[in-house]
Amino acid sequence: MELIPEKYRYDLEIIRGTAEQIIRDFNIDGFEIIFSGNPHNAFEELKTQIKPVIKKQFTDDKSAFQSLLYRIDINEKDYKHALASLTSPEVEEKLSELIIRREFQKVITRKYFSDTKKEK
Repeated sequence: MELIPEKYRYDLEIIRGTAEQIIRDFNIDGFEIIFSGNPHNAFEELKTQIKPVIKKQFTDDKSAFQSLLYRIDINEKDYKHALASLTSPEVEEKLSELIIRREFQKVITRKYFSDTKKEK
C-alpha cells in the first residue's frame, strides 16, 4: 500500500496539515516541524523530522507509545507485525510510515468533507 497517494504527495497544504496533526497527537512541548517550502522535499522533510521523535517515544516507554498509537488510530495488526518481523531501525521506519499514513488520511478526510460542505 502506498504511503501517500501520489495525487497529494507534493501538496504542501496537505503535508503541513499532516505535520500539524502529528504535533497535536504527540502533544510534546516545543515539538515543531519545519519545511523548506519545496513541495518535492516536504514529505521527506516530515518523515526525517518525526523519525527521531518516534524512536525516542518508542524506546522510552512502550506502554505510553502504544497509547499514542491508539490515540492516532494505528491498526494494531500492522503495529504488531512491524514489531515481530523487523529489526530495530526497520521498526522505527515502519512506525514512522504507519503514523504518517494515518495522520495523512485524517487530513485528507477532513479536507474532502470540508470541500463537500462548501459545494452544497
